Amino acid sequence: MGVDIGTSTTKVLVIDEQGEPLAKASREYPISAPCPSHAEQNAEWWWNATIECMREVLRKDRVNPNEIIAIGLSGQMHGTVLLGRDLKPLRPAIIWADRRSSAQCTRFYEIVGRKKVLDIICNPAMPGFMGPTLLWVKENEPRIFRETRKVLLPKDYVRLQLTGSLGTDISDASATLLFDVRRRGWSSCLSSQLGFPDDLFPEIFDSVSVAGELATGALGLPRGIPVVAGGGDSLVGAVGCGVIREGVVSSNIGTGGQVFVTLDNFRVDRQHRVHTFCHAVPGKWCLQGAILSAGLSLRWFRDSMGDAEKSEANEGNIDPYDLLSKEAESAEPGCNGLVFLPYLLGERSPHMDPEARGGFFGLTFQHRKAHMVRAIMEGVAYALRDCLVVFQDLGVTPKKIIARGGGARSPLWRQIQADIFNVEITRTRVEEEAAYGAALLAGVGAGVYSDLEEACAKTVQVASTDSPNNDRVKLYDSYYHSIYRKLYPALRGFWPKTANDIS
Repeated sequence: MGVDIGTSTTKVLVIDEQGEPLAKASREYPISAPCPSHAEQNAEWWWNATIECMREVLRKDRVNPNEIIAIGLSGQMHGTVLLGRDLKPLRPAIIWADRRSSAQCTRFYEIVGRKKVLDIICNPAMPGFMGPTLLWVKENEPRIFRETRKVLLPKDYVRLQLTGSLGTDISDASATLLFDVRRRGWSSCLSSQLGFPDDLFPEIFDSVSVAGELATGALGLPRGIPVVAGGGDSLVGAVGCGVIREGVVSSNIGTGGQVFVTLDNFRVDRQHRVHTFCHAVPGKWCLQGAILSAGLSLRWFRDSMGDAEKSEANEGNIDPYDLLSKEAESAEPGCNGLVFLPYLLGERSPHMDPEARGGFFGLTFQHRKAHMVRAIMEGVAYALRDCLVVFQDLGVTPKKIIARGGGARSPLWRQIQADIFNVEITRTRVEEEAAYGAALLAGVGAGVYSDLEEACAKTVQVASTDSPNNDRVKLYDSYYHSIYRKLYPALRGFWPKTANDIS
């Protein structure tokens, strides 16, 4: 059983030893924004969604609860769950999309030093990551900070409820900004400099290691089932689509977006444009370029301007995103000069700018809704291409790209990626890659597979391939270089005042 605690949805998936999906379930929950720059979730939302999903899959005809031999976990990265002495949350969890800790990121560099950040953390200090978030809590909610006994990442809170055991895995921990990525352990010198007690952080496991046993019978499963440590959703999703060897890249369009490549040997971008994390594959690292508003950009459009599609979808039991995608097919590539910047939450790779803002450029009276939807799809792909350019600067040239996440379900969005990246795009047969990867981790932890190489070889299968179209490649290449790449530096000076006015 694989459990994925996503940003907007928890998914549970049960597979057999050949990787065949037997049952799945999902539950949505909101993101709370008590202030414009804040993003929080109640940790109990994740746990309640997990309970409901697990009970639902166990009622399916193809699933026998007594045949579940292990559980794996995946979850949204960077978030901060603060637990008191009773191991209950002291406040809502502050998640990756939160931007309140911008000032703490500056202080983070002042306290730690830029060289140490590069040498130890190997990642830029950005809002929403655990390190700056904890610094914000320490400075702004001192009582909460004093009462905090443990800090967990989102999926680890769910595992605590399942097993009663505290812990995290090496992949998720490496993305906290409190971790020595090169040496693969918590950095006591960083904690000391920042004024964080060493015992605040949980024990670390490899992603395939058993980190506890199921301790509750309330889910309809026998007690004692091993629960593996799991990993961050981006890294576990890469496992779920077979991105475990160097040179193969995954392009994920979920709520956020990532391009991801496995590294056999440690490598870091000294300009801090992309991230270096420990992979969920034991002994390996990865490069990751992350954008904050990928599928979220389309969700924003759906919620703000997609009432007609939502109404039609409800009447016909259709996904409104399928209707938007179909509408976008009627717009020509390049959208008659309409370009979308997907910086709705600021931006991470490659700009690392929390004050960046999104927008449409080139809008005219002739543009219709179809153009706007397609421009969003193209803008997200341009932003991901920015990350691939950094990979190439670091000597990583994609041999093939595997599309995953909700965006991979859209044939149009896959083709747009193939044309903008000018690389063949493949898609695996399973859409819930993070939950699927979590199930594979569980299989290795339970001894069903000897390692993840065997697990992926036996289970991951290609479902489709999209090849670049030469004419569209040339068109998109022109738009990318002559317009998209020039918009960020041209507009950067205007955003700080805008950011101050609304936050």
